[in-house]
Amino acid sequence: MRLSLLPLVLMLMLLPAAAAAALDDQTAINQGFDISFGGEIKGIGENTQIISTIIKIINALLVIAAIAAIVFIIIAGFRMIVSGGDEDAFSQGKRGLLYAIIGLIVIILALAIVNFFTSNIV
Repeated sequence: MRLSLLPLVLMLMLLPAAAAAALDDQTAINQGFDISFGGEIKGIGENTQIISTIIKIINALLVIAAIAAIVFIIIAGFRMIVSGGDEDAFSQGKRGLLYAIIGLIVIILALAIVNFFTSNIV
């Protein structure tokens, strides 16, 4: 039976993110994690509250998408582990793992781009 350590390594890499998500904003900032979605955006005029709400919704949707990608990574790793030597099932799990990792990278880049442009609005 062929056992892949990739799902275990990925889960261990994501463990600090899960620990940081369990903290409240002030504790996270004190420990070096800034998990807040920012405050009010200045310099835009009267639409400050609307734009701030839109940015919070976009960030929340990106976090939900990242959680879904992590779930797909776990499912793909599980499929690879229980393939039982079946090459088709193993390759299907491997392909799913690749797509989930690519999706997670795209989500992280989208989060970085959104936060970069919203920080320059100030």
